Amino acid sequence: MAGTIQSAVFNTGAQALFLPLQREFNTTRTAITLAFSLRRLEGGLTGPLEGYLIHWIGPRRYMMWGWVLFGTGFILLGMSQNLYHFYGSFLLITLGQSVAGFLPIVTVLINWFNAWRGRAIAIYQLGGSIGAALVFAFSWAILELGWRETTIGVGIATILMGVPLAAVMRAKPEDYGYLPDGKRPEGQGASGTDSESEGESSLTVSQSLRDRSFWFLALSHSAGITAWGTLQVHQIPALVDIGIDEKLAAGIVSYTLFVSAAGRVIGGTLGDWIGYRKVTAVALLLQGGSVIILAYATTMTQVMIFATIFGVAFGTRGTLMTVLRAVVFGRENFSRLAGLMDPITSAAVVISPLVAAWVYDALGSYQLAFLAMSAVSALGAPLLIGIRVPPSSRSSR
Repeated sequence: MAGTIQSAVFNTGAQALFLPLQREFNTTRTAITLAFSLRRLEGGLTGPLEGYLIHWIGPRRYMMWGWVLFGTGFILLGMSQNLYHFYGSFLLITLGQSVAGFLPIVTVLINWFNAWRGRAIAIYQLGGSIGAALVFAFSWAILELGWRETTIGVGIATILMGVPLAAVMRAKPEDYGYLPDGKRPEGQGASGTDSESEGESSLTVSQSLRDRSFWFLALSHSAGITAWGTLQVHQIPALVDIGIDEKLAAGIVSYTLFVSAAGRVIGGTLGDWIGYRKVTAVALLLQGGSVIILAYATTMTQVMIFATIFGVAFGTRGTLMTVLRAVVFGRENFSRLAGLMDPITSAAVVISPLVAAWVYDALGSYQLAFLAMSAVSALGAPLLIGIRVPPSSRSSR
């Protein structure tokens, strides 16, 4: 449910605000893109701190505060009177989404699941795909009811729904007498040392930062999210530019992310069976290839081919990259090391939308930018070779 809400109105849905805000403030696409890029810069700057806060105070309280910030940011966005108000409120939304979103939730899942971790994370990320199906409704409300009224309403609703959702989170199975996957500890208390998942890293945080796996994984992850970072901002404007109606363009974005649900389930299952690295590499290559199709698309058929391939590949890559990080980092250090990786991975998502906007403002087309993002995405596949993983782990295959 948390993933559904955040995807519908922000992670995916925020781009439905792009053109209305550009018209409202009578500015360039680069100026609006700056706010979308800064949301990833915020994650890069606060990610290391977030990882440690989750570890120290627990994900439940952390997420509850996140939902309050998230909703308050939307309310303030609806009250914005100029571009600077928009920037400030958008950053507050970003901070709230980060605190309430991916990292604390995935930390809990990694603590509770081991044997079928790929499937567990895939099921959680299905919420994002379901939320994407609601982007059309979010876009309709913005265009028909007004973007101010819609964002204020969204802010109030997310606080009322999000805080109770966060309240049900439980950090570790050991706190309730279990081991991962619902197993009972044998011959020792729930806090016993045998709760470490088989086939996962036992390196400390400092050792992991000196290990090449951390850096190759960071670079591969950065490459893999570059194209998505661009499309999160520019997919609707790019589709409108080739003659597709703005509401229909929002529907295509919904379809892209809805299709990613199949990629998450299929990819998570295949990764558990035949190896996380192999399936992730194929997904990265397919993701890059699909963006080439978008770069040259002029018809609805070509756009739908792109949306289908990209959606499946994106869903597979997103799920399995999370699983790979869990295997390489281990349960105990996941949140801290994932947070420390954020500054590296965020750089690509901060820069790529700005580059695309600059290319568009200079050339009147996204084509060159999309081709560059395609090449970067595909580069993530060979970088996976540099990751060292425990030999008993599926990701070693």
